[in-house]
Amino acid sequence: MNAFIVKFVCCLVYIFVETSHAAPSTKLPKGFIQCKLSDPDLNECIRDGLQRATPYLAKGVPSLGLLPTDPLRINSLGIDQGIGAVNLKFRDLDILNMKSTIIKDLTYDPKNYTLNVALVVQKPIVLEGQYETNGRVIILPINGNGTCRFALDNYKSFSVIKMKPVLRNGNTHLEIKSLDWKFTTSKMHLKMNNLFNGDKILGDNMNLFLNENWMELLKEMQPAFERALSSAFISIAQEFFNRVPLNQIFID
Repeated sequence: MNAFIVKFVCCLVYIFVETSHAAPSTKLPKGFIQCKLSDPDLNECIRDGLQRATPYLAKGVPSLGLLPTDPLRINSLGIDQGIGAVNLKFRDLDILNMKSTIIKDLTYDPKNYTLNVALVVQKPIVLEGQYETNGRVIILPINGNGTCRFALDNYKSFSVIKMKPVLRNGNTHLEIKSLDWKFTTSKMHLKMNNLFNGDKILGDNMNLFLNENWMELLKEMQPAFERALSSAFISIAQEFFNRVPLNQIFID
């Protein structure tokens, strides 16, 4: 659900379109620039450049190891809260509409290598893919497997990414220590097809029940969902940082 952080962690400095506080890079693809660490408006440089870059980043930059972010494909994701509780497995999960992200606030601490990002999304965030479930949800037993669709209205998030410098082959790279994020939504809509072995009446009633009680469902799912996605995003972002040394990310 918070797949947008991939974009901002992976692409921290690769900013399209020149801004008044930025210096051009000669080692990056045409159109990319670097921000100066000495710039008193460093946060604005990063935030404004990333905002302008959003529709471009959605397409991905293969030469830099940046995957497309709209849609963002998550091959597998599991949410398991134990026997008798919510047990959901997703595969081939696509997250859409991230290119409508607005960066409300961004701060980067170059001494502690910490990035704070607050986001809102103009369009509902949509997750589509395959699901499998067997257990209980809220108070009812549930089982099924098939296609699913989740949509989050008025999505907002705040994330903290902590990094550290590491020396590799004579170059300093960033290594992600942790990625912590929280999100809110004003409404979650969902549809899970082929519940209860395709029993339409049971399936329709369960979908109706889940939509009417979406806040309770989200409360059960959110902690595990956040942990699982954070782990997936760190893996993607770290691949990028392994390729690009710190001195190509920022200019002193």
